[in-house]
Amino acid sequence: MTGNAPQGEFAPASKQDDAPTLDELRQRIDKIDETIHRQLIERSEIVEALIAVKRTDKPGAAFRPGREVDMMRRLVGRHRGILPITTVEHLWREIIATFTHMQAPYEVVVAPGSALRDVARFYFGFTVDFSERTDIEAVKEKVRAGKGRVLGVVANEEGQGVWWRDLCKDGVQVIARLPVIAQTGRPVDVDAFVLSMPLMDTTVPDMRLVALGAGNAALAVPEIEKIGGFIVAKEQDGEAADFLVALPFSVADVEIEALSQQKEADFTIHGEVGGYWPPISLPSA
Repeated sequence: MTGNAPQGEFAPASKQDDAPTLDELRQRIDKIDETIHRQLIERSEIVEALIAVKRTDKPGAAFRPGREVDMMRRLVGRHRGILPITTVEHLWREIIATFTHMQAPYEVVVAPGSALRDVARFYFGFTVDFSERTDIEAVKEKVRAGKGRVLGVVANEEGQGVWWRDLCKDGVQVIARLPVIAQTGRPVDVDAFVLSMPLMDTTVPDMRLVALGAGNAALAVPEIEKIGGFIVAKEQDGEAADFLVALPFSVADVEIEALSQQKEADFTIHGEVGGYWPPISLPSA
């Protein structure tokens, strides 16, 4: 039998009728917010137990840059939807920095510049004490004097002198590189290093940093690249230059030491000055 579609109580519900109401959506959001809050409270209780069990209240004991990068890699791997990954990263960084501060209070000191201040706040949040120094040398001195309770943030840019060369001698070292997520068009997109006194963390970074000098920079670069290294920073004076070189940890010490045998380049190996985990590369925002 043909005719019009069923009417009244026999009519099937339309898709529009099945759609949640505005009030229902808001209730779902409120429930999610409550769950997040309760889980943050639970996380803080676990951290409180960690302090008692692991004595992480000691200076430098709570910093785990390798674990933090691993957490971010897993976060990126499971992320989906329209929420920008940098928003999730910022929220996660606030959580990590705050709970680390709960375990072992620390402060962050930065070299001058509003862009660098933004980087420090993005990665260490607003719970952590924050200050600025006149230059990188003053940042290093503050980190050194902090004896494990101060992190420094310095930009990797030209014209700042060979600030890395003495890191192999005075205890201050590079423990991380920012941003953790590399994405064109992201906020706080400043290449920077985090400085610290030696950590209790024994995790080995993917890349180590070595301070090198060369009497002939043009001849030095291909020799550095030949062993798998690349130039992270450079300060040149005529033909000579100082290099901050990143090398995979798979590169043996003997390969680095062999550079000093390259007489034409006239290498000076100052020493290892820290390490970092490479940024997580993503397509444009």
